[in-house]
Amino acid sequence: MKKSEEYNLHFSTYEFNSTIIPHVGCSLVNGSSKNNEIANFLEPNGIRLTQQIIDDITSLNLDLNIPFEGYNIWGGNQDESVEIKSPPFRAVFNTTGKPVEVPISDFLQILQEWKIFLEGIPKPHWLSNR
Repeated sequence: MKKSEEYNLHFSTYEFNSTIIPHVGCSLVNGSSKNNEIANFLEPNGIRLTQQIIDDITSLNLDLNIPFEGYNIWGGNQDESVEIKSPPFRAVFNTTGKPVEVPISDFLQILQEWKIFLEGIPKPHWLSNR
């Protein structure tokens, strides 16, 4: 099972005005779309921006002996960011007032899966230049 599926995230496309639009859907979990924060963060990021986010996180050289809080990484939508915190290392999404925490290794894997999905979409598409 893919890591994105473990978080109830579903990658798909739809067409609008002859343009392919990549989409991140989120299944309801016990009546709540718990991982909607992750979906909202991922969706506006194309291949280039997703790789930039991966590079930003890996450039932190996460060291268990050096805890930190408050490192923000911004996505393709200027209203969407993720905060990197430790210990333990995690990505924290908090646009609705209720934080959603994801282990950093899971988040990096989800980003990689989104990037691979985008690479498989015929170009041009909505996120081709992002």
